[in-house]
Amino acid sequence: MTKPNSTQNKRQEAPRFPATPLRKSLLSRVHALARELGLEGDAYRLVLRALTGKPSCALMTEEELYQAALGLEALRREREDNSAAALRREFGWA
Repeated sequence: MTKPNSTQNKRQEAPRFPATPLRKSLLSRVHALARELGLEGDAYRLVLRALTGKPSCALMTEEELYQAALGLEALRREREDNSAAALRREFGWA
């Protein structure tokens, strides 16, 4: 007896993108920024989905990886700006 062919439980396989130097560099940058921001697990996937519409770097094109890196860099700058502003207020510099 054969098993019915069900696609409900199967996970979608990631497309195979060529491992170009640019792609490797972008992947490295996205992962480094996520680590710096303390993004892990579900939070990481939610941020990627908000930035590119895809929850994983494996599913992204080079252009989408670039957009993810830009978005994560903007989040990092925003966090740095907020902490600098807090210090200025605390010490009365602004």
